[in-house]
Amino acid sequence: MSDLTYLYCVVQREKAPPLARAPRGLPGTGAPRAIGAGDGLWLVASDAPASGYGEASIERGLSDLAWVSERALPHEAVVEFIGRSGTVLPMKLFTLFRSDERALAHVAGQRKRIDRLLQRLAGREEWGVRLLLDEPRALERAAAGARGEAKGASGTEFLLRKKKQRDLAREVIEKGGERAAALFDELSRRADDARRRAPPPGPAGRRVLLDAAFLVRRGRGKPFQAAARKTAARLERDGYELTLSGPWPPYNFVAESA
Repeated sequence: MSDLTYLYCVVQREKAPPLARAPRGLPGTGAPRAIGAGDGLWLVASDAPASGYGEASIERGLSDLAWVSERALPHEAVVEFIGRSGTVLPMKLFTLFRSDERALAHVAGQRKRIDRLLQRLAGREEWGVRLLLDEPRALERAAAGARGEAKGASGTEFLLRKKKQRDLAREVIEKGGERAAALFDELSRRADDARRRAPPPGPAGRRVLLDAAFLVRRGRGKPFQAAARKTAARLERDGYELTLSGPWPPYNFVAESA
C-alpha cells in the first residue's frame, strides 16, 4: 500500500522551516518535511504508511486511549517546534491526504481563509487558564463565615436553623461561578481573543469552574501572566486553585476554521 501524506500544520515564513532538529513525529511515519505552497506558506508533513494510518486503522485506534495518546503527543511536539520559527496554523490530529498534491490542493482551496487566520494569529500565542474549586475547603470557610455572623448562636445551631448544608453548598458553587465569570472577563481584556470551553470533570471534591484559552500578543505575555498569578493568590484563600499553562500554538483559535 502506498504512503499517505500526514499534515501537522501550515506555517508562514519566508524560507522553509528548519527541520533538522524537529521531533520525530508520529510512530511509524517519516521525518517531518516542508512542502512549499507559495508566497511564504509551507506545509509541514510526513509520509505515513497506509497500513498504519488508513481509515480502518485509525477507526480501530480511536477506541484505544493509549494508542491515541502515543500519537497526539508527538503531533503537538512537532507543531510547537514549528511555531517557534513562524506563524503556525495547527492541523487536527490525523489530518491525512492521499498525496502531497492533494494536501496542496486542499490548502489552495482555503487559501483566502488561511491567509486571514495567519494575519490574525501573527505575533500571538495561546495561554490556558483553569479555575478549580476545592469544595470541602470552600464549604468550611463559608461555614466559618456563617458562624461568625450568627451573633452568639453556636455554629451547629445556626446552620441547622438558618442554612442547611446543601443550601450553603449551593451558595458556594454559585459564588464560584460568579468568580469564574469575573476572572474570564478580567483576563479577556488583556487578550486579543478568548474562548471558554466546557469544563471537564474534576477530581473528587474539586469542581472545574473555568476552562478557557486566551490569544495574547507576545509582547503582552508577561503582564498577562502577572495578572493571572495575582488573581490566583487572591482566590487561593477562599479554596480556589488557578492553573496557568502556555504559551501554546493557537489550537483553540483555529480549530473551527482550519
